[in-house]
Amino acid sequence: MKKRTRLYLLAFLALLLLSGCKAADKRERVTVAFWSDQLTEHYGQYLCETFPEVEFEFYVATNSTDFYRFKEARGDLPDILTVRRFSLNDVSGWRDALMDLSDSELVNAFPHAYLRSYTYSDGTVNWLPACAEIDGLLANPALFEANGLRLPTNYQEFAEACTVLRERGVRPFQSNFGADYTCMELLQGLSVERMTSQEGREWRQLYESGQTDQLSVEVWLPVFQRLAEFIELAGIGPEDLDTSTGGVFDAYRQNKTAMIRGTSGEASAYGAEDRAVMLPYFGTVEENNWYLTYPAFQVAASARAAENPEREQLVFDIMEAMLNQEGLRRIATGQDMIPYHHDTELELSPVLTGLQPYVDRNQLYIRLASSDMFAASKTVVQGMITGEYPNAWSAFEAFNQAMRVQDGEAAIAAHIDQAYSYQFRPDGGSPAASAVMNSLREELGTELLVGQAVNVAGNISAGDYTEAELRFLTMGESVDILLCEATGEQIYQYLSEVLTLSGKRGSVCGDSALYVSSGFEMELRRTEDGYAVERLTSGGGALDRNRTYRLAVLGNELLMQKGAIASAGITDYEKADADYKQMIADRLMAGTQLAGPTHYITLR
Repeated sequence: MKKRTRLYLLAFLALLLLSGCKAADKRERVTVAFWSDQLTEHYGQYLCETFPEVEFEFYVATNSTDFYRFKEARGDLPDILTVRRFSLNDVSGWRDALMDLSDSELVNAFPHAYLRSYTYSDGTVNWLPACAEIDGLLANPALFEANGLRLPTNYQEFAEACTVLRERGVRPFQSNFGADYTCMELLQGLSVERMTSQEGREWRQLYESGQTDQLSVEVWLPVFQRLAEFIELAGIGPEDLDTSTGGVFDAYRQNKTAMIRGTSGEASAYGAEDRAVMLPYFGTVEENNWYLTYPAFQVAASARAAENPEREQLVFDIMEAMLNQEGLRRIATGQDMIPYHHDTELELSPVLTGLQPYVDRNQLYIRLASSDMFAASKTVVQGMITGEYPNAWSAFEAFNQAMRVQDGEAAIAAHIDQAYSYQFRPDGGSPAASAVMNSLREELGTELLVGQAVNVAGNISAGDYTEAELRFLTMGESVDILLCEATGEQIYQYLSEVLTLSGKRGSVCGDSALYVSSGFEMELRRTEDGYAVERLTSGGGALDRNRTYRLAVLGNELLMQKGAIASAGITDYEKADADYKQMIADRLMAGTQLAGPTHYITLR
C-alpha cells in the first residue's frame, strides 16, 4: 500500500485557513473506541496533541469483540477499534468489515512470531497488538520480612509462606474474584507450567484453531488440583466474590494481605507501587516460574476508511502513532510494558526488578483470552470458591460443560424507539450522552447529575435489543455513582476542577470527552488549560450559588472523583449500591424509554 504523509492533509487545511474557512469546522472527524477509560488519562490527549488537524470523537466501549460485532451489525463500527480481550476466532465472522493491514508498513514492524496469532490462513491481518502488560503476584516485601519470611521462589516456598502468614493473622493472598479476568488470569497463571509443556502447547494450538472446545485431562486436571490447593492455602472464601479492586488494594496498603494478583500499572494507580514487588506464578521449581502477559490492547480499523485514499492514510498514521514508542509510553503508567515490535524500548519500574531474567529466558506466557475462556473461568473458579465444585474433577467437568454451551438466539428484551447521535455539538452537546444521563438522573431521583460523555458507548440506534446488547449502550466498566449535597458554588468549583485535570481516570481529552450535565446547563469556554466554566443555569435562570442541591456524580471514585469533589469542599458523600449499566438496561427492559436529550452545553 503506497505510503502517503500527513503533509498533504496539513497543506490542504492550511489552504482552507487562508481562504477564510474555520479550521474547527473543517477538521476531519475520526471516531476512536477505547477499550477502557484508562486510555482517557494520557492516551486520548496524546492523540489530540499529535493530530491537531483531526476532530477526535472518543467513547469507551465494552472490552469484548462481541461489542464490535453488535456495532458492525448496525453499520456503526468506529473508525478505530481497540479491545483487550481478543482471540482470532472471536472476530472471524465479520473480519470483512475491517481494514486488511497485511501489506501496510504497520505490519512490517512486528516480528513474525507475534504476527502469527493475528494472521488468518489467507494472509489477512486485521488486528495488531500494542505492548504487553505483565501480570503476576504483587508481594509486600516489608510484610514478609516483618513475619520472618523471605519472598518465595517456587510453589512449595509459596505454600509454606501462606501457612505461616495465616497462623500470624495475615491474609496470604487476596483478589477481586467477582471479576472474570481475575478468575481467568489466576487459573492460567497457576496453569502455566502445564500449558508450556509439549502437551499444553499442542492442546492450545488445537483450541485456537477451532479443532477442540474441550480441555485435555492430561493438561488441565492438574491445574484444577493446584487451584483447589491454592484456594485453601490462601484462605479464599465466598466473601472474596464481593471485593472490588479498590478494596483489595486498600487491604494491601493496610498490611492486611501479603500478596494480591495485579499489574504494576494497577499498583501505581492505587498507590501501592512503593511497597510492591511482582513475583511470577510459581512452578514446582524456580526454573518453571512464569509471568503472565497480555497486550495492553489490540487495534483495528473499519474498512470504510479504505474508500477514500487520504482518509485511509490518515487512519494509518493515527494507528502508527498509537503503536510507536511515544504512543506506548502513554498507555497506563507509561512503563512496565514489553513492546511487541522493533525499535521500541520502554522503562521498567522497581516493581518489576525481577523480570529481566524471565525476559531473557522467554518465560513470558501470553494469556489465552477468548470469550468462552473468560466466561467459563468465572463460572468455575467462583464455583470452587463457594464449594459448588468441591474437588478438581467436578471443576474440570464443569469447565468443559461451560465450554460446550452454545448460545442460542437471545430473546428480545427491549425496543428503543428513538435513535440518538453521539456526535458532540458545541451548541447543545451529545444527544446520546444526554439521553443516558437524563435517564440515570430520573432513576436515581436526584435534582442534578454530572457524568462524562465517554461513559456512553457511542451512537444509540433504534430497534430491538437483547439484554446483553442493552449493556453495550454504556461503557464496559460500570463506574461509581456518588451521591452528595452540594451548593451551587461547590458545583462551579467541582466542574472547574474536572475540566482542567489531566492524567486522571476521567480527564477530558477533547470536546467528545466533556462532562454532561443533567438538570442544569453549562456555558463553557475553551482555554489553554482545558475548559473554563462561564455560567451555569437551571430552569431558565442562573444556578443559585447559595442553594444546596442533591447531586449525583458518575465516575471512578478512587482514581479521580473523590479528590475532585473534595477540592470543591464536599467530603460527605455516599456511594450508591446501584449499578450504572444495569440501571439503564433495567429501565429499558421495564418498558420505559430513554429520557429525551436536553441542550445541556454551550461551548465557545
